[in-house]
Amino acid sequence: MTVIDPESLIFEYRLRYRGTPGLEHDPADYPLRWEVAVSCPFPAPGGDEERQLGSAVVQVVPKAGMINLFLTTGTADPEMAKAVEMLTTDRPDLIREYLQDGGDLMIVSSFEIFPEYRGGRTGYSVLNAIVETVGRSVNLVVVHAVPADGAGVPPADSAEHEEAKSALRAYWKDFGFEDATGDYLVFFHKNILV
Repeated sequence: MTVIDPESLIFEYRLRYRGTPGLEHDPADYPLRWEVAVSCPFPAPGGDEERQLGSAVVQVVPKAGMINLFLTTGTADPEMAKAVEMLTTDRPDLIREYLQDGGDLMIVSSFEIFPEYRGGRTGYSVLNAIVETVGRSVNLVVVHAVPADGAGVPPADSAEHEEAKSALRAYWKDFGFEDATGDYLVFFHKNILV
């Protein structure tokens, strides 16, 4: 594990968006899909260089409680569609309580800190910076606390997969997330300011 000073993290944010976000925008294009690359300085002979330590994709839905969220999933990624279904079907109370008055919604579609940089609360620092940068008006953050698909990930029905899910849930709950339903956790932005 490499210990990283959170103040030394370098964030590169990428957003491609047509038009100006607003309630009159086409709902299927409404979510702002932010791709974030995170790097840190690395001492090297002849000067420092940067090394990527992780990445994330977050979807920000402006004024989420004032629109039909189902319509926003037309071109969204599958993780966005599943999270919107969870909110509208299983937990509409979260929409009423945290989004009805025009608050924004952030859905964490993917989040990865490379293994050699995990620990020392690096993931917390990264998510905190993302929320405070592109999610300043976000009232509710949703994360699906399951291991990402890919090489080296245990099969979904295995004991190892359940252990990985439990570890992720514990990790994000320590950050301040709370149970929503199933494997979904939610975070109320006001908690980040405490």
